[in-house]
Amino acid sequence: MSAEKITVGLVGCGRAGRGIHMRLLGEHAHLYNVVACADAVPEAAQQLAADFGLRALSVEELIAQPEIELVVVVTKPPTTHRDVAVPALTAGKHVVVEKPMANSDAECAEMVAAAQAADRLLAVHHNRRWDVDFLAARQALTSGCLGELRLVRNEYVGGFRGSVYDWGIHIIDQSMALSLGKRFVELSATFCQPNLADPLASEGFFTARLRTEEGVLHDIGMLPTFAGNAHRPGRAPVRFMAVGTGGVFFEDWCQRPEDAFAKMYSQHSTDKCQPMGDLPLVEARLAIPDFYDMLYAAIREGGPLPVSGEEGRRAVRAWELICQSATENRTLQIEL
Repeated sequence: MSAEKITVGLVGCGRAGRGIHMRLLGEHAHLYNVVACADAVPEAAQQLAADFGLRALSVEELIAQPEIELVVVVTKPPTTHRDVAVPALTAGKHVVVEKPMANSDAECAEMVAAAQAADRLLAVHHNRRWDVDFLAARQALTSGCLGELRLVRNEYVGGFRGSVYDWGIHIIDQSMALSLGKRFVELSATFCQPNLADPLASEGFFTARLRTEEGVLHDIGMLPTFAGNAHRPGRAPVRFMAVGTGGVFFEDWCQRPEDAFAKMYSQHSTDKCQPMGDLPLVEARLAIPDFYDMLYAAIREGGPLPVSGEEGRRAVRAWELICQSATENRTLQIEL
């Protein structure tokens, strides 16, 4: 029996709307049926509609369509997300918003409250949750092969286009997920030019250290390109590192699942007398989940969301705290 398709309206017809979400929804055409689009620039909506056989509507008209179950919000800047998501949720639609979820924790809170009041689902498209290197790092942490965790490092080294907020939120969200459900209680950060009031105006690179209630340290960073360090001369630092009582795990930048626990991975003992062959290794199979498959199961079958509104909000709140710590030049005691 064929699946009951979810009818979709897309708000935001730019690069991400066209090149990411229309492509992904097209790959899941057996589950979703995109019928309408809207954009602040009507010509953009009209062009997308012509290219994909959709109806070009205003945002208000799209939200009012009774057959639309899911509204995908891909507008820019993120200050616009709340103004589309809240009315859509209030109208009884499920909503996906592109990351960053919004411009502030307060805006995120409004969106989460609207979803709860309407009994609708709110998901955030944090696509770097599906990076192979991140999934490998998370599997290593949850496997137990490292013993009790002491330190987790998640650092992106290299240039990036656009806003540091737009890119940095990826790294922050990954580290929120790598906390494995534990809460953070302390944070300190340095940042070239943080702007707490206007995240998109922040510039440069940043580093942060967060401590969980159990004392596990999480280092987060967006750093300029440099040629290694004392441990890796001439090479970029590893993408992820985790240290536990049972060993040390390293994962380089990786895109192919078959490489995740092969050439892009290494592991060392904390005991210099322990042979490498005696280390408990991470299982070599890596499962790659899918955002829109998980979303469908959440809507139709009551499964978990791929990334919930609360998770998206947590990443935005962490960004605010990083900016605050760097601006005030002090360590913050937090509840995150």
